[in-house]
Amino acid sequence: MNIHSLTYKNKEIEWTLEPITFQPLTLLVGASGVGKTKILNAILNLKKISRGQSLNGVEWHIKFSTHKGHIYEWQGKFENKVNPQRFVNERDEKDLPRIIDEKLLINDKLVIKRTETEILFNDVKTVKLSQIESVIYLLKEEDDIKDIYQEFGQILFDYECSNRYNLTERMLLEILIDNHLKPELITLDSIRNSDKPLNIKFYLSSKINIFNEIKEAFIDIFPYVEDIKVAPLEKSQFKFILKEIPYLQIKEKGVRNWINARNMSSGMLRTLMHIAELYLCADGTLILIDEFENSLGINCIDEVTDSIINKRKSLQFIITSHHPYIINNIDFKNWKLISRQAGVVKSYEATKLISGKS
Repeated sequence: MNIHSLTYKNKEIEWTLEPITFQPLTLLVGASGVGKTKILNAILNLKKISRGQSLNGVEWHIKFSTHKGHIYEWQGKFENKVNPQRFVNERDEKDLPRIIDEKLLINDKLVIKRTETEILFNDVKTVKLSQIESVIYLLKEEDDIKDIYQEFGQILFDYECSNRYNLTERMLLEILIDNHLKPELITLDSIRNSDKPLNIKFYLSSKINIFNEIKEAFIDIFPYVEDIKVAPLEKSQFKFILKEIPYLQIKEKGVRNWINARNMSSGMLRTLMHIAELYLCADGTLILIDEFENSLGINCIDEVTDSIINKRKSLQFIITSHHPYIINNIDFKNWKLISRQAGVVKSYEATKLISGKS
């Protein structure tokens, strides 16, 4: 999905984001504490709402488009309860915040109108549905809504790149199943369009030619690396099924043994995962990156920044950073200057405030 604009309010914590617009690449610039990370979290909260979560005191209005070219406007409001329940089950659902207003427009046509008492879908009243879940979630099987639900699933927060490359037991099970897939079923499109985590996609990419492109892009940044593979460890001490665990490993020039992900530097690992994102995410993916420079060495920042600017135009990036290289190498036409007064956050177009390079 590509977000065009967003207005967001959380009455529970008295925090308001006034209308902000986004481009295919948007860099949020501002002093620490002004609300840059909270803007990313607001977008993630909308993803949660689209997945059926109830968020106390939240109001929103978002305009976005999908890869099919449709323009959507989705707005809504949860009631603001005192001491709301934080967990849902059948017994206490009545204690969770209810949605008291919700609308969805598709290409300027009102498709859904919701009040506290009813939901109209294409001017037809629906059966009584849950009052704590969004219409995006409740009607996700409807043709008009299915694409929206799927597009919100393609919002990716960059947490995977800031952690070590680990495979949980659940992921291991997925991999062992995928090991038995016929080679013709593993294609770039099938990898990109799957809902698998990035490290699973990276493993699957090792079965096809795109892996060589990722590897070459990584070696261009780290020329002392001569090879990359995703395979079980040699001389593994694991027994039985654990012997099949595939690990990310690199081979450095002049070093005899392969180095696995646990022993790679955080900068190298994060750089590799950023590159993998660019190649393996589905068209229309929105990637949120907080403090982009974290864990990247000075030799990585320029190359990864250039890759994000120049590769995969079908992706949208919303990034925060304090690093001079990143800020000065992203055209200030792509900046949003963020300021805050009390609980109100505002954004400004950099082109209206500065000229030339900052």
